[in-house]
Amino acid sequence: MPTYCFRCPECGHAESQVRPMAQAGSKKHCSNCGAVSNRDLRAEHCNFKNCTGNWPMESDAAGVDVSQAAEAAAHAKAIGVPTEFNPQTGNPVFTSRNHRKRYCEAVGLYDRNGGYGDPQKRS
Repeated sequence: MPTYCFRCPECGHAESQVRPMAQAGSKKHCSNCGAVSNRDLRAEHCNFKNCTGNWPMESDAAGVDVSQAAEAAAHAKAIGVPTEFNPQTGNPVFTSRNHRKRYCEAVGLYDRNGGYGDPQKRS
């Protein structure tokens, strides 16, 4: 599930919440003062205080078997894109959109319907 960021118009408190995409537009009450908070799209993409957006993120699609996590991390470092792998799931942990793009392109993965800034297929 994605992480959504909210900022309270009354007190300025910022916070994030993980919720299903179907509830992306649902109201969120500020945990500080109780006022209805507005979704903060800038925070979801810019990483600032108390709102991490969707980063870091783990990718199931780019994951490896748990037994290969250490080897995959060493390989990522060797190809110039240091990447941590979750030892319990084998999924890479991407710290930003650019990190995801660089890693995926380096190992030959891409988004079929991706836009600018997403991993692209190399010819």
